[in-house]
Amino acid sequence: MQRTNGDPEMAKIKRVITEQATMQPTWGQNLPKCFIPLEWEFDSLLSRNIPLITMEQMERINYLQPVRPLTEEELKVFLKFQHSVGRILYFDEANLDQHIILSPTHLIDAFKSIVTDRGFCDGDTKRLESWDLMSKKGIIEKKSIDKIWKKKKYIKFKDHKEYLLGVMTHLDILVEPKRYDESQTRIPAEFYYVASMVRTNDTTGYLISPTFTQSNIAIAFSHSSSMIPPALSFRFISYCLSIFAVKKYGQKDDELLFHRSAVFNIDQSLDMCVNCDDEIIVVRLVHLRNRTLIMRDLASSIRECLAVALEKISQLYVKTSSTDFVASKSSFNLSLCCSSSDDPCLLPKSTLQQQDGSWICPKHGIEHTKDMMSWAIQKDEIQCGKGCPVTDAEFLEQIPSDIHLRRLSMQYSINETKELAMHLGMDYQTWDDLHVTFREEPERLKFEALIKTVVGTHLTFNDIRKAVEFDKVRSIHSLCKVVRGNLIDFDQEPEKWDLVPTEEHLDRVAPLVGNNSLSFLVELGLEFRTWEEIKYRQSERDLVKLNRHILQEWKTNFCLFHNIRPSLRDIGKAFNNIGKNIRIIENVLADLL
Repeated sequence: MQRTNGDPEMAKIKRVITEQATMQPTWGQNLPKCFIPLEWEFDSLLSRNIPLITMEQMERINYLQPVRPLTEEELKVFLKFQHSVGRILYFDEANLDQHIILSPTHLIDAFKSIVTDRGFCDGDTKRLESWDLMSKKGIIEKKSIDKIWKKKKYIKFKDHKEYLLGVMTHLDILVEPKRYDESQTRIPAEFYYVASMVRTNDTTGYLISPTFTQSNIAIAFSHSSSMIPPALSFRFISYCLSIFAVKKYGQKDDELLFHRSAVFNIDQSLDMCVNCDDEIIVVRLVHLRNRTLIMRDLASSIRECLAVALEKISQLYVKTSSTDFVASKSSFNLSLCCSSSDDPCLLPKSTLQQQDGSWICPKHGIEHTKDMMSWAIQKDEIQCGKGCPVTDAEFLEQIPSDIHLRRLSMQYSINETKELAMHLGMDYQTWDDLHVTFREEPERLKFEALIKTVVGTHLTFNDIRKAVEFDKVRSIHSLCKVVRGNLIDFDQEPEKWDLVPTEEHLDRVAPLVGNNSLSFLVELGLEFRTWEEIKYRQSERDLVKLNRHILQEWKTNFCLFHNIRPSLRDIGKAFNNIGKNIRIIENVLADLL
């Protein structure tokens, strides 16, 4: 065999192999050699037709390894690695982390036993009945799944029923609606939604009612380079189903859930209509009376949550799909959509930001005022009132606390924070290290930068004020927000604000916070380490779930530790101090107060 030194073809092959290796998700990770015996154990289990094991069984297998059992942390790394390369399915989530699916097709087969083509149900009366119900109403009863999995063909799924259904719920294949008893405590529902199975179209006339155009404002998400796959639309609608209640409409009180579209209740006077097709996803907020009565803070919060969810879903779709659908970090373009439901006009966000006055859509001649359009891009300006702290010498002598720095960091962009930190004494290397570490968490990056710059240096508000003035980062009045929350009036019906929030209260408030999660946590009084713990526990980028965890942490741990009686008043104050209108909470919780 000839030596290959200097062979250009071999050099090219070596370069390609190296490039491909560095692109693998595990490149650079230290993976113990003792992973190999466990992989052999998996092969042995699969050869014996064992597709799923419990964590207890996994720990026993690990303990019996002749070389060296993995530590608890190493075992987690091993399972996550196997999951990342597609060999197994392991979800490091509460209630799902006690099982390992050794054969991913096992989950697929369980899913196909419930959701499949009607032709595969021929001769099976129960499955045909379930299929017809899913096709018409998009639901499957839990008792129907029980009956299906009792059959000989599917009995293998019965032993781990709760886990398999939990995984399907986690993946938004099934959605369990939120149900509550008379004390407003959450209780299990009797069915699941299956958005991907609905075949009926909207014939209710909801979108063509005479007042619809005057009642709604809308935005549209379009993909930058390709069509929107139906599977992505189904996941997006499933996400909405997991948060909002489906609207009932008409004389028969039918639920408005259709093929790639649905209408949801936001509060007693506001609906959200989602319509997906191959090119755009249109989200409309529809007011009971008139679109001018829609509160822009509420609209902005909903837009923020949906935009983040859509990006997350699209990224997951890319990871699990072999199609040509390509999603970048920001794969969807946002446009303002006109109020007509018939072939609506679109105004791209870039054009909207330059729009000085009203916009009249070209096809329908509908005028959309600047105020109506603001929910797509609105960022509240900081305004200062009487008794401004930046003119108070006593205030300026004070050293900022953590909460002051967090509030200040919320008001600045990353570049503005960098300029401020540099002027206050941070060196470039420290900033660069922070930016590398927290580039995916901009809120934390800004806060960490101010913490490292100010804490322990005896810098005062006056030093920050001078830096702001010198660099012209923002108005010096940005300092006012750190010590003065927005005024709020609880005098009307004070008793309702003293109620202890229930599970349903927290569920309804969570989507309203939008992408203000960290500032909301701060205003509730929680420490920054709590933010780190919650973010660590939540591996998904789901704003609603994150906000829900913050509320639960505040109610069950923070208030108990500090001997505080939790109340809606506390949530209202925090909500108001992140720049949201308190009336939003009043409207959303009106039927519970």
